[in-house]
Amino acid sequence: MEAFKEMPLKKQAEMERLFQNCSEEVKYYMRVVDVEEEATLIEAGEKCRNIYIILSGKVTGIEWPLRERPYFFKDYGPGDFFGEIEYFAGLTEYRIGVVAVTKCRVAVIPVSYYMEWLKTDVDALYLRTKENMRRLISQTADARKYLFIEGRERLIMHLIRKYEQKRALKSVLELKQGREQLSEEIGFSIKTLNRNIKKLQEMGFICLKKGKIIITEEGYRGMKRHIGDYIYGDEK
Repeated sequence: MEAFKEMPLKKQAEMERLFQNCSEEVKYYMRVVDVEEEATLIEAGEKCRNIYIILSGKVTGIEWPLRERPYFFKDYGPGDFFGEIEYFAGLTEYRIGVVAVTKCRVAVIPVSYYMEWLKTDVDALYLRTKENMRRLISQTADARKYLFIEGRERLIMHLIRKYEQKRALKSVLELKQGREQLSEEIGFSIKTLNRNIKKLQEMGFICLKKGKIIITEEGYRGMKRHIGDYIYGDEK
């Protein structure tokens, strides 16, 4: 299908295989939309009306747990779907929010036509069920691991993600977020965040410019090595 032509070749082949026998309704009603950087694609809690497929660019998932403190938990890219798991689970609203990290192109399919097609296409249903199970198992394992990570390492992992989201554009990243927004994204108090920022500065991983966090390529690589040693050090 024409919509998948700009995806990486491997993902393009997967999509062609999945949609090879899709219904005429899916072909007719599928539309491609452009989403600007930092724009909201899905708001958690809104009615689940569409299936979204990322064709290009990156988005991030946002959990909204108790007390309305958002947790920016994972990045997604070409070939990732949103809306399926909710529908399979019998949920009528989107469980997570999705925000564009970069400019994105997204395929949008009305959920009613999409699910009617899957009910009649056993091969496509099997492929999507397999992928959704893999995704859920991976997310559960990541969430369990995250619970036991210390505050300093949580901050490092968050800064690594921020750098990797933007590194195609520049080798030195100055974070736009203020301390309050950053503390909300990670789930820290500002006091805890400031303490850990000071630790990372002392370790040489970041610099500060008028209170803003600066991440160089050298600092990024140092943080990657540190996290690798922290997580896998006992296995070496």
